[in-house]
Amino acid sequence: MRELRCIVFSETELLNAIIERRRQSRESLPVGTIRGVTFSRRGGVSATLVVVDDYGEDRSVKIPVSELAAALVSYCIERKIPMPRHSTRSLEVIDGAVTLLLELSDKAAPGKR
Repeated sequence: MRELRCIVFSETELLNAIIERRRQSRESLPVGTIRGVTFSRRGGVSATLVVVDDYGEDRSVKIPVSELAAALVSYCIERKIPMPRHSTRSLEVIDGAVTLLLELSDKAAPGKR
């Protein structure tokens, strides 16, 4: 038997997670307003942010799957959302929302989740 948990992120939560992660790693985003986010499923779920600068120019910032996953896991940990250590983690886009899937196998020892 396996257990599957899904954590679905709103666009606001997703953007906050990316911004927090970028701030922690001292990587900046372009100055401007984030106008939107799109997702690609090639080679895992990645995101592209569209940032409009002060002159009305669009700039795209690609967030690779590894950075996106790290941002979402950190976001959950900061908010004390339980994250089983021995889970298999993956990202999917479900109904237009990024979803963090946590899969626990029956081999995970009780009390060590």
